[in-house]
Amino acid sequence: MDSYISYEAFGAIGDGKNDDIAAIAAAHAYANRHGLPVRTRPDAVYYIGGRAMPVCIRTPTSFTTSRFLIDDRAPEDPSLPIFEVCPTEDKVEALALPPLHSGQKSIDLAALGITLSADMYVTVTSDERRQYIRYGLNADAGAPQTDSFVLTKDGRILFGINWDYTRLCAVRATPIDEGEMVIEGGHFETIANAAEPRLTYYHRGIRIRRSHTTVRGVRHTVVGEGERGAPYLGFFNFTDCAFATLENCYVSGHRIYETVGSQGKPVAMGSYDVNCDSVLGMTLRGVRQDDILNPGLWGVFGSNFCKRLLFDSCVLSRTDAHRGLRDYTIRNSVIGWQGTNTIGFGEMLIENSTCYCEHLVGFRPDYGSTWHGDLTIRNVRWIPAPHTTLSPTMLYARNDGRHNFGYPVRLPTHILIEDVTVEDTNVPQDYAGLVILSDFAPAATADAPYPLTPPERITIRNLHCKSGKPPILCPHMELLADTVIVKET
Repeated sequence: MDSYISYEAFGAIGDGKNDDIAAIAAAHAYANRHGLPVRTRPDAVYYIGGRAMPVCIRTPTSFTTSRFLIDDRAPEDPSLPIFEVCPTEDKVEALALPPLHSGQKSIDLAALGITLSADMYVTVTSDERRQYIRYGLNADAGAPQTDSFVLTKDGRILFGINWDYTRLCAVRATPIDEGEMVIEGGHFETIANAAEPRLTYYHRGIRIRRSHTTVRGVRHTVVGEGERGAPYLGFFNFTDCAFATLENCYVSGHRIYETVGSQGKPVAMGSYDVNCDSVLGMTLRGVRQDDILNPGLWGVFGSNFCKRLLFDSCVLSRTDAHRGLRDYTIRNSVIGWQGTNTIGFGEMLIENSTCYCEHLVGFRPDYGSTWHGDLTIRNVRWIPAPHTTLSPTMLYARNDGRHNFGYPVRLPTHILIEDVTVEDTNVPQDYAGLVILSDFAPAATADAPYPLTPPERITIRNLHCKSGKPPILCPHMELLADTVIVKET
């Protein structure tokens, strides 16, 4: 055998017609057993049909300039990935941890008699309460209180703990691989499904479960989208890992289809090309997409339960964070028509970027429009929905205080808007001026049981509106009666 493994050595044809999935799986299985890298034939076109055969990758892999045709028209099991980047050992260890609290920095492992074989990716779950109880057309019953963090061998907690835990009903710990592994190259083309438009998400791409993994220079495109189809969770799907990077990759928006939501009414189905679930320390650098202003294509990025998410030098139609992102940075990037949508904790920073969305930041109403922490918007050029005539609102939130989301809700404690230019020129004739913060508590009453707490301080420094009209802080200033407002030029 050569110093690397090829698919052809295990029977792959690479002609774009014969199904090569069995040969691909055999090649990686051999490489995994012998610790050898995998390299594809640069001029090959590997066809992957509907057979359910996830390929486990445990060694560095170069897809070179090969093409992969992934046929999703009749998969045996659309919930399974094509490739799965796996930890060196798929091992789950039981840890008897004491009660935990929000912001805790360490655990005295010696006092507990615990010795760790490696730094651990830990997920804890409590049955004390349910959280993220969604409101609206996609309403649901939420999820048990959950946190993920890295526990080092010396007991330090990395990435923070969001909640207090007096009772842990489940603790799941997996060893973290120390060395970086790189998956790179290749052009993957998905032949889109034409299934019934239901929330049965397709997962047929690359799932990454190994910590310290970089996916670099991979290109994904979609062809054959018709009048109907089921949504995609993400061609690049990072889950239950730490220190992951998606770098210099090309991603594609998916056509928007509708289904009937949990309330019996039509809803658009989110269909993502990049998805992150419970990922700690995720960097997207140089990730790019075409058609970022095309309203017929759903935004490409979604996430749940993530911590420390960084977008650097990206061009994307949307960044979206469900279920409590902690620490969120967008810099040197261009954000398209669906904008930045989020709820969560910690520091949120948007800087040195250009945005084309209706709202510069949307705090998701279906999860309470909550952000426990601070927001900074610095050196940003904002062109609000350039193909639509509208009166722009910079920060959108909405919560009447009557729904229990499972946690206290509040807007960012401190908001800083600095060196921002707003091109508010495509506006109605009766345009009164840019609204900084929306009417975030419509029809709320003093006795609303779950009120949205307003910011403590809003600082506006060097905000320039091309319309020449002075900005309106909030349509209902009584909502900000106790907020300190600082305006500087």
